[in-house]
Amino acid sequence: MDNQTKTPNYPFIVLTGFGIIATLIFLFIFVYQKSVSTVREKAIMERAYPKVKPQEYYYELKNIASKNGFTVLDIQTDTNYFLIQLYSKNYIEKAKNVSLSLPPMTVITLSIYDLGDGTAVVGNNPYLWRVLVEGKASDSLAKEYYELVDLILNDVYYSLKEKKKKL
Repeated sequence: MDNQTKTPNYPFIVLTGFGIIATLIFLFIFVYQKSVSTVREKAIMERAYPKVKPQEYYYELKNIASKNGFTVLDIQTDTNYFLIQLYSKNYIEKAKNVSLSLPPMTVITLSIYDLGDGTAVVGNNPYLWRVLVEGKASDSLAKEYYELVDLILNDVYYSLKEKKKKL
């Protein structure tokens, strides 16, 4: 018995190698891609509003934002493209009370452009700051601010829709 040599089990080694490689490929394709798309969804607000022109959306956004205590700054305006910044002085003060690193994140940069049959609105998501500054106060403030901005963006669309119905 001492003179016998053990031969490696090559089929087992090959199958195990294929299993490990398949697992790594699965992790890369599904888990990594899912995490990247989740982070992208959280970092960027993307909206598409059908049958609305960018100019209509832009002017209605200025009206509704000012009624809700927001300021709209024009960075670049063209016929079908608007790059603006949207912020609330009230929320800047609230953010300053939570953490001094939060106020710059309350300024939301929005890009409004033509899709052909509608308007796209893309901007940085204020809900992202809850990742950067930990704490219950920053979480609740970020969620509240995100929901308010989201409500304003959607309210602009529904306001335009109601105006078109009246005409």
